[in-house]
Amino acid sequence: MNIKEKAAQIVADAQIVTVASIDENGFPRPVALVKLKNEGNVIYVSTGNSSAKTAHFRANPKAGISIVSGEDSVVFTGNIEIVTDEEVKRSLWSDWMLPHFPGGVNDPEYCVLKFTPVSEVLWIDAIFVKDGKYVNRFCQSCGMPMPTDDLLGTNEDGSANQDYCHYCYQKGAFTQDCTMEEMIAHCAQFVVEFNKDSHTQFSKEEAVKQMQSYFPHLKRWAK
Repeated sequence: MNIKEKAAQIVADAQIVTVASIDENGFPRPVALVKLKNEGNVIYVSTGNSSAKTAHFRANPKAGISIVSGEDSVVFTGNIEIVTDEEVKRSLWSDWMLPHFPGGVNDPEYCVLKFTPVSEVLWIDAIFVKDGKYVNRFCQSCGMPMPTDDLLGTNEDGSANQDYCHYCYQKGAFTQDCTMEEMIAHCAQFVVEFNKDSHTQFSKEEAVKQMQSYFPHLKRWAK
């Protein structure tokens, strides 16, 4: 199961989600709510029609949702819609809501909120993904950042390998039979290109020193 599949499972399994509205003073106001249903990352919750959070969403539909499962988390930002479709509200009704809405599905206080995300941040298996880009995924051979899946190497069966880039690993094998020192010397050739996309400008000597410190912690060389 890949990161996106794991995130989808976390959303599907969630019973409680934290929903944040923007209050009248411009501060985020997080509240834990029972998830009624999700359609992918579109999430439905219920609350009181006269509640503070409903008033906030009437004034400002921007919202955030956080879901935590063990050490993993899924965070969305997006927009809240107050559902007025009676058929949808009826389909989401459950009798456990009666203490909150004694009048049942027709109780004027019964309010359903529909959240539609516009961006997501995932922290799953110690991997940080923001809007589909992997922030802290690096090739475990050459240290190159791998923010998108097209940079991944391939396993013997052609599937993506999450540990190594396509320059270092293809069809289940390393593309170069080399030592760590040889890999550092190879990578040092690309310092100028690296500096173009970096806020830190390294000389070749500085880059080599950084790699000599960093590479022994990479999976390929830690062995």
